[in-house]
Amino acid sequence: MFEFLFGPAATALAIASLLILAANIVMIRRLDGGAPRDDAEGPGGGLISVIIPARNEATGIVECVERALAQGGVEIEVIVVDDRSEDDTLVRAASIGDDRLTVVAGTPLPDGWTGKNWACHQGVARAHGDRLCFVDADTRLEPSAIAGAAQVLQAEHAELVSCLVAADYRTTAQAVLLPMVNHAMLALFPVGAMHSPHMPRVALALGPFMLVERDAYERVGGHALRSSEVVDDVGLCRAIKTTGGRVRIANGTSVARTRWYPDTRGIWNGFSKNAFGALDSNYAVAMLTCFVLVPLLVAPFVRLPIGLTTDGVPTEVWVQVALFLLARLVSAAAGRDPMWTIPFHPVTVTFWGATLLRSTWLSNRDRSVSWRGRAVRVANR
Repeated sequence: MFEFLFGPAATALAIASLLILAANIVMIRRLDGGAPRDDAEGPGGGLISVIIPARNEATGIVECVERALAQGGVEIEVIVVDDRSEDDTLVRAASIGDDRLTVVAGTPLPDGWTGKNWACHQGVARAHGDRLCFVDADTRLEPSAIAGAAQVLQAEHAELVSCLVAADYRTTAQAVLLPMVNHAMLALFPVGAMHSPHMPRVALALGPFMLVERDAYERVGGHALRSSEVVDDVGLCRAIKTTGGRVRIANGTSVARTRWYPDTRGIWNGFSKNAFGALDSNYAVAMLTCFVLVPLLVAPFVRLPIGLTTDGVPTEVWVQVALFLLARLVSAAAGRDPMWTIPFHPVTVTFWGATLLRSTWLSNRDRSVSWRGRAVRVANR
């Protein structure tokens, strides 16, 4: 069994990962990082409401809002909802002078809501647009970002477009660990299944930058019907898809970047908060991922040094390592992740597997993680 799993099975997985990656790169539209178009060929649809939930984001909220206001090729309004921040996020956002900006002082968090869901819900209540663009406060958009997402929405006749984003790396831990987000989306997740209307439960979305038709948002009850969901973006995407809507993923790494999590502890808690819910809170899938997929992805990198110091490295191990690193190289290029972190790929995968295991355990025990000064329950209730 051991020889089969870490021999032919691991090799088959490495080949499958490359095939998935190739198919995804062809299928996923890349948003143009050039200047936005203001002519008749640009996206139609009227006003787009950009909703930015913000909690304790004083250091970056001004840049986030100013970049949102600088969007070209589309008509926008920007709504910042201060989620009861403990710093001066509200004051700094309100200091920006622009008639297209509305700053909302969020009301206390009701029972049964997560902070981000409640902030988004309040933002939608103040929005006037026919389309809603949800942008995290630590996301920075290039001027063509929203127009590019709107073009995908229009061209694909979709109701929701979620975008891969580039990571804003400030520490070594961020550079080593965070590339797993884009790598998992590109090399391990079959985007074709998500795009297919015949697989309604297969859905995935990334909250830092997401555009949705308001009619579809309201049809599925918006954030109000998933008020306690930790992974609200995936929940919204799945709800739209299961009610007949088309959903799409685009590559927005050339037009959007986000900090994701500030440090190693933040990455640990952030991944632990979201990982299980991203798998539709499916215990079978989570266990297969933790105890089959992750070991198969990591085993060649363990067998390689052991073989080099003992009786030699089997050919299959060299092949597996080469294929896995090639997949990581391609996903790093597509996701704009630093190439120097590629040799640390087994560390990245192991960390991701550990957070998924923790996320599953926390959900099963109905436990919480600390997030931006609040205790957030991991279980999707």
